[in-house]
Amino acid sequence: MNKIIEYLEDIVSGERRGIFPSFIKTDLLVISWLCLGAVKLRRRLYSQGILQTKHLPCKVISIGNVVVGGSGKTPATIAIARLLKEHTDLKIAIASRGYRSKSKGCAVVSDGEKILLDPDEAGDEPYLIGRSLPNIPVVIGKDRFESGLIVVKNWGTQIVILDDGFQYLRLKRDVNIVTMDSTRPFGFEHILPGGYLREPLSTLKNADIILLTRVDQCKELKNVHDRLDKIAPSVARFESIHAPCSLIRMDTRQDVELSAVKDQNILAVCGIANPLSFAETLRTLKPAKLNLVSFPDHHEYTPKDIKKIEQTASETDAGVIITTEKDAPRLSMINSCPVLALVIELRLVEPSAEKLVELIRQKCDL
Repeated sequence: MNKIIEYLEDIVSGERRGIFPSFIKTDLLVISWLCLGAVKLRRRLYSQGILQTKHLPCKVISIGNVVVGGSGKTPATIAIARLLKEHTDLKIAIASRGYRSKSKGCAVVSDGEKILLDPDEAGDEPYLIGRSLPNIPVVIGKDRFESGLIVVKNWGTQIVILDDGFQYLRLKRDVNIVTMDSTRPFGFEHILPGGYLREPLSTLKNADIILLTRVDQCKELKNVHDRLDKIAPSVARFESIHAPCSLIRMDTRQDVELSAVKDQNILAVCGIANPLSFAETLRTLKPAKLNLVSFPDHHEYTPKDIKKIEQTASETDAGVIITTEKDAPRLSMINSCPVLALVIELRLVEPSAEKLVELIRQKCDL
């Protein structure tokens, strides 16, 4: 299955060419046009009131994207929740869909004091959010309106942050924040499956804030801004980076200094949408050599995968295996080599974090 996904990704990106790939790409584009029509119709039905939008008795901030996977929604959710907690005295909660969660209905991942679900029950991102945000409840469920009512009732929540909420038109939002990975911002211009867009780029006009991520890794940042000036010129824009903070050794749960892996041979392992960006972040730690083993986003590691990772670590003479916080709980069974989880933090570089908080307060009338 992984090889099929990689093959289709090469066709969509244009890296694989030829007669047969051209036929496949044409078929994918036809399906994309049909999907585009459905997406536009859905937005129109909501805008005209034919499909009803519900209102929660609190402020709602949506953090989402228009490109599938890897835009930095989860680090952005964590960072913005922390900023609001730091700069306001308002009660905040997170409502996530809980992608690939094994829980049914709405469930509490964290009550703000302790984690109540494991990664399988919660889903990778909600579990990471709950672990990263003490004192902030995290709830999962497909019905974000119901999740919102739960956090308002149980914790008196005044601001609900929707993780991955830009397409959740069923709920009225006070602020729409769209994250965009500046290293691959426009999803090859087409809706899935002919490209990586979830909906047309024109919907960026519906955002209140565009948050560009990984700007330090983008070699054509000016071109990205020029394009956004044409697509959504009136939408406020902020830049951010994914900054390495520390490393956590999984077998002891102890913090490890970033400098500890300098000049070592590192094997990077991840199951995320943008593995090359993860590798690029690790290169800032100045390893002697870096090798990468990547899997599809939200990958469920099998014993065969673990054996492959351990074998690759041995073959590349890796001193450590470094993975993402999201993948780390699923790689804890590796014992042939130390496994470290890289803790990253989304940091705003332009304009300042204070300006982002002030804009959110204005939009929410706080």
